[in-house]
Amino acid sequence: MIRETYTGAVLTAGGLPLILPIAGQDAAVVADYLEAVDGLIFSGGEDVAPACYGEARDERCQEPDPDRDLFEIAVARAALQRRLPVFGICRGLQLLNVAAGGTLYQDLACRPGTMSYHSARPPERRRLIHPVRIHPATRLSAIMGVRESLVTSTHHQFVKDVAPGFRASAESAEDGIVEAIEQADYPFLVAVQWHPERMVHEHAPHLALFRALVEAARR
Repeated sequence: MIRETYTGAVLTAGGLPLILPIAGQDAAVVADYLEAVDGLIFSGGEDVAPACYGEARDERCQEPDPDRDLFEIAVARAALQRRLPVFGICRGLQLLNVAAGGTLYQDLACRPGTMSYHSARPPERRRLIHPVRIHPATRLSAIMGVRESLVTSTHHQFVKDVAPGFRASAESAEDGIVEAIEQADYPFLVAVQWHPERMVHEHAPHLALFRALVEAARR
């Protein structure tokens, strides 16, 4: 399910959202999908299956959706080869990291000292509740125009090993987990662990992420 917050954020940023149904891993189908769009958002959702990054499933990991995992990994890898503009959000960051060869922690408790507020309860999901530090001289910094931002997040998995060719571009200010990744030499590839689509009407730096994607897609 794609929530209205995602499509609404794209519309607010001046883009036209299209939803791509899960359609297997057939390379021809994936290629046809990518011919139909100018950029991609990999959205939030359930856990990425640990098998996708070579680990056994921990009991704290959700039951995976293999159809979604394999389809989105196929789309991600094809999009990276074509160098399409790509934006990842929450699970989308995790999916892109795994598709490119990175790994994940399966639960917040797997890393000692990780704060519980990363997994916000429903009443808190439209509130900015924890700070992230944005690394200087990164694409993320240039887009958002700030060095630190409050964010809202809903996740219990997060990056362990950053994928080869990617770099961390933000971290949680209080426990240091990776909050954003990007590729410096890619036309537009940014992914964040938080949920900017929830805050586009109240906080300009979060809307700026969608505007940057739409502008990259136009180019």
